[in-house]
Amino acid sequence: MSNERGYSLAELLSAMAVLTLLLAGLLFTFQEGLNVYSFGAGRSEVQQNARVALDRMLRELRTAAQIITATSNDIQFTFVDDSGTSVTVEYSLGGTNIQRNQTVPAIGGQPATLTGGVAAFTVTYYDIFNADINSYAPAKTAADVYTVDIQLTTQPEDTSLPNSTQVVVQGRVRLRNE
Repeated sequence: MSNERGYSLAELLSAMAVLTLLLAGLLFTFQEGLNVYSFGAGRSEVQQNARVALDRMLRELRTAAQIITATSNDIQFTFVDDSGTSVTVEYSLGGTNIQRNQTVPAIGGQPATLTGGVAAFTVTYYDIFNADINSYAPAKTAADVYTVDIQLTTQPEDTSLPNSTQVVVQGRVRLRNE
């Protein structure tokens, strides 16, 4: 029996323990890489959705002829579109969605969801002296608006994603027709 070749049970168990440790380390590394990828993909999606929504609002506001209502969580204004038609639009936060409602001329399917996953939507209005119109006593009206500042705080619509994050985007526009 001294001639038999092979591994003893102790050697086999030692090799299995080392292999298990290596595989556990590899699995941990893979899981962390997947978490980092999910975080980056979620953040990229959130930033893109917020930027698209903000750009559309600011683009329409740049041509605004008149601000109709001026509250901190919605905005209604009139602008003239490319065809020369006077359009009245309202942007507001409905749940976690920014909604665009075009009332003049009325179109079907309103309000339309511009983007989802919005945690906060803040609109601040400034007069010609760059002072918040709500800081005056008595408060100024929507007709006194010269500049509009919009801030969106967004998060992934799928809140089950690991390491979900919030992104804040903001933009300021001076009204053209003031």
